[in-house]
Amino acid sequence: MLSTLLGCATPPSLPARSFDLPAQWSGGKAAADAPTQRTDAWWTDFGSTELDALVESALQANRDLRVAAARVAQARALADGSDADRLPQLGLVAGATRGRDSGADPKADVAYAGFRASWELDVFSGKALASAASAHDAQGAELAQQAARIALAAEVATAYVELQALARREVVAGEGVAALERQIAVARRRFDAGQLGSLDIDRYTSELRQEKANAAQLHGALQVRQRQLAVLVGAVQVPAGAPWAGWGNDGVAAPAAPLPAELLERRPDVKRGALAVEAAAARVGVAKTDLYPRIQIDWAGRKERLRVQGGDAATTLVVGYGVSLSLPIFDGGRIRANIAIHEARAQEAMAEYEKAMLGALADVEVAFTQLNTSEASVAELEQAMIASTDAAAKSERLFQAGLTDLNTVLDVRRSRLRAQDALLQARGARWVAAVSIRRAFAGAV
Repeated sequence: MLSTLLGCATPPSLPARSFDLPAQWSGGKAAADAPTQRTDAWWTDFGSTELDALVESALQANRDLRVAAARVAQARALADGSDADRLPQLGLVAGATRGRDSGADPKADVAYAGFRASWELDVFSGKALASAASAHDAQGAELAQQAARIALAAEVATAYVELQALARREVVAGEGVAALERQIAVARRRFDAGQLGSLDIDRYTSELRQEKANAAQLHGALQVRQRQLAVLVGAVQVPAGAPWAGWGNDGVAAPAAPLPAELLERRPDVKRGALAVEAAAARVGVAKTDLYPRIQIDWAGRKERLRVQGGDAATTLVVGYGVSLSLPIFDGGRIRANIAIHEARAQEAMAEYEKAMLGALADVEVAFTQLNTSEASVAELEQAMIASTDAAAKSERLFQAGLTDLNTVLDVRRSRLRAQDALLQARGARWVAAVSIRRAFAGAV
């Protein structure tokens, strides 16, 4: 009978996940000789000392991480409290009374002091399950803190590479404005000479306004990103810094990708979901123990000093102990309702766990797709940049030989600037994808 009750108090077995893990990644796979993914300071792969300093500052001063650290402290304290409930409780008692029990009794003074101890036997493992659930919560809070550190490092790295792209695009936009202004000046001279109509001047002027608006938007986006980066690193503002020498590199190759099953074992958000399921299952077992008897051992020992009116005071030692048992008989369905609540929460935790697993798998596939797309885009735009550079050089030579006019030269230069801006955007997207892949594979920071 006891073994049956103990079996009823254990947490339910966890259901199997409702989907199968893929054997390989469909979005791409790193080369066999690719470097192994770092699980700690992965951002150092990019070779920027400025980025390294920004990430370290963020990990030290970011407010969100301070919130996560406070939550870890709370969870640990709750776990310590659950462990303390399993131990015997000892307290000091003292008191004094004066009076009589009835009109026929004499007045008496009673003073006492002593100790009282109690211990509820954990026969059905309810307290052990509660302690295990709190321990899982504490571990989950630590994993949540770890996931927040990974996300923060990735956000800082993303902001940094986007700032590098915006700064370079702003320079190119300024060159485009200067080229158009010069082209308008040439067009006005030709108009005055009767070689050009006013329609061309109006067209160039419209394009100049658009270029200036684009430059203003890039400048605003640069300032906004700097402010966002300052918030991430916990500072009032972030200095512009020097241009990143490694920006023009081919980019950091994708690290050797772990298998999907290995990824799920590494990701802190997924591991946290698994702990949440175990904690919820343990609390189902705790709720079920309310159906069974509670057995408590009590002990008290104290010294009493009794003085009856008209007599001498006497001191005696009083010791008492006993065992109490309580069993619910009728509660209107409260216990069963509480069990149903915790069972539903366990199902919710399992659904969140599966969602975290699917999200982790999707993060990798999306990052691979973004990296492959951006690399293909960079390759095409680099060829376009080479072609536009050659065209610009040829137009210069033709102009110096008197075979073309300055307006044509300026048109070719503007085409080259547009190709350069597109290439900068593609390189920025490739760096962002490189950050995303490392964030998806990171297991610790």
